[in-house]
Amino acid sequence: MNVLTDSGAFVEDKLFATLDTKTSVCKLDNGEKILISDTVGFIKKLPHHLVASFKATLEEARHADLLLHVADVSSPVVNRQIEAVNIVLKELGCDKKPTIMVFNKIDAVKDESAVPLLRTHYRNCVIISAKTHQGMEELKRKIVEMLERNLVDLEISCSAGNGKLIAYLHEHARIISSRFEDDRATFRLLMEDKLIHKLRMLEEGIQIKETAIVVQ
Repeated sequence: MNVLTDSGAFVEDKLFATLDTKTSVCKLDNGEKILISDTVGFIKKLPHHLVASFKATLEEARHADLLLHVADVSSPVVNRQIEAVNIVLKELGCDKKPTIMVFNKIDAVKDESAVPLLRTHYRNCVIISAKTHQGMEELKRKIVEMLERNLVDLEISCSAGNGKLIAYLHEHARIISSRFEDDRATFRLLMEDKLIHKLRMLEEGIQIKETAIVVQ
């Protein structure tokens, strides 16, 4: 969290050292900014009287577009810890969300012979060290790749006087090019497919041409 966002989050090698969700801005290599939320750590068989207390922080996982499942690669029971988290995610209805498996603390691993096996078993994974920053650039690239899977390449023609719609495009899309002719504005942009319906609500006569899916 601190390496990605410079948030200065409290860090201590202690169970439940942080109980509140912390959200900070991360700037990606493509120029986009995303919000990263650090939830409370998941543990196996969480006591029932604590479940209600953690419900709010766990809810962050429900609303996320992408999950970063961080595991201690130096732990001798890392696979069991991963499974414990997956069980909680399934209970939350988040087990189908796009997820990057992030194996942290590679700097603490004395024998790295098991790392290739992890990469084979967890295909969408990144090996990092938050302490030495090893693998952090790869993680950022992977985040961009995953988020862009839902982006659609569009050409949009709309009224040049529709300031509300144009402002929405600048806020929610990545503008590749734009041109203004007479009373029409034409944009080439990348946008999440789930947001396209909003454009028709903002202008009835809008023309939308889908040119390509960015990432298959």
